[in-house]
Amino acid sequence: RDHAAMLHARHHSVDPHSGKRVSFGLIRLANIEPIVDIGQVLFRLGATEGQCIHLCVYHSQYPLLMRSVIERRLDRALDRRDAEAVFGLSDIRRRLDASAEKDQLFIVLGSPVTEVGRDHDYDWAIVEPSSMRSLIQLAGRVWRHRDDECDTPNLMVLDTNLSYLENP
Repeated sequence: RDHAAMLHARHHSVDPHSGKRVSFGLIRLANIEPIVDIGQVLFRLGATEGQCIHLCVYHSQYPLLMRSVIERRLDRALDRRDAEAVFGLSDIRRRLDASAEKDQLFIVLGSPVTEVGRDHDYDWAIVEPSSMRSLIQLAGRVWRHRDDECDTPNLMVLDTNLSYLENP
């Protein structure tokens, strides 16, 4: 949560309707089981004062219909070619209008499925250490559609993976 908040502070957009700071981040883990655990922990922890965290758990073991619905929503929200378009999406607009907090973090907790065949553009990402190929694939999903220069790191690679923490 702290890493996500730090990356959000550095890499967010401002909603032209409300003035709220909004970012779309990805926390990508190698395995599905810890994704659910982390989602539950983040939900229990909640956000810090002045922040609202919106979570989306996205992995390959959802039934195909559910996964398809999630992917359609993500495809629309994470098409950042028109920087203002995301703020007009009814799904996003409803969430922004329902929350008074100035900082709005939309976080996708995802498995490697996030790297395959999706044209998504996240503001920032946090990832477990993995193969160089996987890291390159993930990096290709961050700041993908925008031409602006990014002068501070927007991709964080954790020091160790979660499975090591459970079984050193």
